[in-house]
Amino acid sequence: MKILPEMKAKFLLIAVALLALPLFVACSSEEEEKPTILLADNQYESLWINNAVFKFVAENGYGYPVESVETTTPIAQVTLANGEVDIWIEIWPGNIIDWYNEELAKGTIEDLLNPPIFEGGPQFFMVPKWVAEQHNIQTIDDMKRPEVVALFPDPEDTSKGAFVNCPIGWQCAEINRAKLQAYGLSDLYNIQSGGTGAALDAALVGAQLRNEPVFGYYWAPTAIMGKYDWTIVEEPAYNAACWEEVIKGRDDASYTATEACAYEDNPVGKGINSGLREKAPDIVEMLEKMDMGVEVINKVAAWASDNDIQGDWEKAAIHFLETYEDRWTNWMPSDNADKVKEALAEMS
Repeated sequence: MKILPEMKAKFLLIAVALLALPLFVACSSEEEEKPTILLADNQYESLWINNAVFKFVAENGYGYPVESVETTTPIAQVTLANGEVDIWIEIWPGNIIDWYNEELAKGTIEDLLNPPIFEGGPQFFMVPKWVAEQHNIQTIDDMKRPEVVALFPDPEDTSKGAFVNCPIGWQCAEINRAKLQAYGLSDLYNIQSGGTGAALDAALVGAQLRNEPVFGYYWAPTAIMGKYDWTIVEEPAYNAACWEEVIKGRDDASYTATEACAYEDNPVGKGINSGLREKAPDIVEMLEKMDMGVEVINKVAAWASDNDIQGDWEKAAIHFLETYEDRWTNWMPSDNADKVKEALAEMS
């Protein structure tokens, strides 16, 4: 049979298509097989916001599936170091300094601190501003005065006051216990530690809404600090020797530290398992530039509270991405940023 020129052209096109098919399938397979990025979720507001922003960007701008793993500080320490989670996007070194330094030295983790996720992580004891003003509460020693202790009665033991602490499982819960012991407050106040960050929020906000006194621990950036007026109770200034004593008390409940002091106001880093550089190098490159900022997170958290997002933190992430485009587009190449913008346009 004579093969006409036009038939030869068709055969050539088919052959080229067949040759290209494996390459197309390989590319598609490669796109589909991007590994899942696992985030530590220690169950509090600013971390939910940061995780949600990362998830939206990583999934829509880079094509990586992202999952959050609900955890506590001790578990996050173990799982970040052994690679069961890839990223702990808010790592507060001062609360876990011995572990932090040890794992950095071993090379199991990295902390992407230049820039940090936000510039300093203040932690403190506080009371409502109106309570401080009416009763002249300024320093930690003022919390020992009998008339002040009586302002914060423990409903289950009214002979003592109540201190609203971090959730059980957070390192700050044990640090605060040690500090209260050192300050001589543990005999005057019972410690109330809930199981979640939401329980801590509910105790503090509920008191503000009822116009009742409350004494407890908190930090920034958070919606609570932006929406309500608080007075931070003054403590002795941080110093390294004092903090060594606090850590001894943290690690041994039977040991009473000889002194205590305020938390160190450290930048909050972005902890990654070192294996992430091989697993997702482009994600690491983006994380190295990712910075949210205390005031920005405060504003996003306040927006989430005002708009009652009901725990749908993707809404907060979208609000951030739509409101602060000039900030996040600096984290990534323009083609990745364009993909994020396209995803945002589809959501609107």
